[in-house]
Amino acid sequence: MLKSQRYHDSIILIVDDEPSALEFLSVLLREAGFERVLTASSVAEAILRLDSARPDLVLLDWHLGADDSANVIRHLRMTHADEIIPVIVLTADIAPAIRHSALAAGASDFLNKPFDITEALLRIRNYLEMRRLYQTRERELELARLETLERLARAAEYRDDTTGQHIIRVGRLSEQIGRVLGLDEERLFELRHAAPLHDVGKIGVPDAILRKPAPLTREEWAVMQQHTEIGARILEGCTNPVVLMARTIALTHHERWDGAGYPQGLRGEDIPLWGRIVAVVDAYDAMTNDRPYRPALSHEQAIETLRAEREKQFDPQVVDAFLDPATFCTLRGETTESDT
Repeated sequence: MLKSQRYHDSIILIVDDEPSALEFLSVLLREAGFERVLTASSVAEAILRLDSARPDLVLLDWHLGADDSANVIRHLRMTHADEIIPVIVLTADIAPAIRHSALAAGASDFLNKPFDITEALLRIRNYLEMRRLYQTRERELELARLETLERLARAAEYRDDTTGQHIIRVGRLSEQIGRVLGLDEERLFELRHAAPLHDVGKIGVPDAILRKPAPLTREEWAVMQQHTEIGARILEGCTNPVVLMARTIALTHHERWDGAGYPQGLRGEDIPLWGRIVAVVDAYDAMTNDRPYRPALSHEQAIETLRAEREKQFDPQVVDAFLDPATFCTLRGETTESDT
């Protein structure tokens, strides 16, 4: 029997309403080296499995009693539309109408019952290899996208911070606050990579204003405030989740909890959470680092300001998350890194 140790961690879902068939296929796959085999005996159970675990391949019997097996494929294609998850249909009926129905629903291939074991394992292995190559390519593309976003953030940051450390600190601290607030790992990943783009709109602010070593005039301040809307325009029109979040952050990180912020004067929870998080982190980091118009404040002075502005400028829950011991551990780590 062909061994498939290379794919031992792949998740395979078998859907069949015959207990003997489920048992046979489960044993066959495990003996071939597949360690993560799930089973379902109905469409409803299969959908539950699809929602709780993201399989790498589905083996689907086409005749599930009175159930419509095509619903399994439709649900999979709808809920995992951004992925290639192969579905191999198992059937003893080779009529063209059956094949057409399965293909129309989104099936990838067929195995005719009774099937040749070696052929079945080869097809499973080949489809898993195709999925692995697809995932590798997607990861490479995602890394390229993230690198492009990071470079865009650095380009903006270089205007008034040649070290580029501000955007790194804002990303990491925003992620940590999100973790304290209970965000899931997907949102935390997006937050860490989106937060550094908060000031990308500063690309459109003149150096004379951005680097002015004195307080801004009312007219200059009005120009500076435009960086939120400039940033939103730079980032608009993209469906990538990180960019969508970055656009929201760029537009809203200067809104205030009490409604006195800009550019829209949003209040309280009308301000998106991502903007509320970055508002606190950005303010702290700005206070504790030198600016052209003033020297840095101490950590203690900055914390006192955050406490004083709780429920005024800042979301109280976000301030509390910033003051959480876990966030302070991250702060200490950032200080150590920036000093080395």
